[in-house]
Amino acid sequence: MKKFIFMPALAAALFMSACSSGENDEEPEISSDNEEVEVVEIDEVDEEAGEAAETDNYQIGEAVELNGITVTINDAYLTDERNDTSIIDVSGVLVLDVTYENGSDEVFPAGRDITLEAGGEHVRSYDMDSALPADLAPGESITGHMAYGLVKAPEDVVAVFEPLMNDSGENAIFDVEIE
Repeated sequence: MKKFIFMPALAAALFMSACSSGENDEEPEISSDNEEVEVVEIDEVDEEAGEAAETDNYQIGEAVELNGITVTINDAYLTDERNDTSIIDVSGVLVLDVTYENGSDEVFPAGRDITLEAGGEHVRSYDMDSALPADLAPGESITGHMAYGLVKAPEDVVAVFEPLMNDSGENAIFDVEIE
């Protein structure tokens, strides 16, 4: 019985010693062909990679026009306001303050065309009393709120504007920085 316990323990000890890193090794390894193996230092940082990644996305406060509809996300913030009748259990509610301008010759259904993604996942809209949607006549503009229910802390948040009457398939992506 002792052999059965001793052998796995010995095998585990040998495996762990074989896998240990050679932190104290200072000489580069020499291959069997007597050629030096190149040692790569990881401490060096590429200056371009170290800089913050710039995107082609629009930023809060920038106006974007698609198919005659101009949209501006004026602000993004978390709110403590909740809808008591909501069936979605959320840890937070993100509100976008949005301005629409209808430069087309058709009525535009504002507030139904901005989707939100956090960490690459779709975030569901959240019903609030002060939230859009509203029908916007040609030549009119409106400012309102769109709310989204968050189930975890938001990271890498983007808002995607794609007008419902969009025959070209174009969209505009906004980076959303939460205050």
